[in-house]
Amino acid sequence: MARTERESKLQKRCIDIVRKHGGYVSKNAQSMYTEIGRADLTICIPTTLKQCIKVLGEDAEIGLYVGIELKRDGHLGEVSDAQKIVGKQIKRAKGMWFAIDDSDIVEALMLKFAGD
Repeated sequence: MARTERESKLQKRCIDIVRKHGGYVSKNAQSMYTEIGRADLTICIPTTLKQCIKVLGEDAEIGLYVGIELKRDGHLGEVSDAQKIVGKQIKRAKGMWFAIDDSDIVEALMLKFAGD
């Protein structure tokens, strides 16, 4: 192998590490429809508030991982099995996942966590 490791091998090792520690990981495929510069991986790390304060400090600002599955009004029953599996993986990693058909739910979520 050359001096540098192939990115695909590095990616596989990183995915395995996140999963080993109970996290959720999503590989972000790039295409002409995705935003430029999107990270290769999105991860949700299970942790506690106590540990976050220890690592980041009491006044640190942090983000919460939230997965939103959008459905047309009245079509919440159309969440696929694959979407449900991803939702369970995110929740197991202590992230949040919602299937919604109403933007008011997102508004309420933002107000609850981000404040007025």
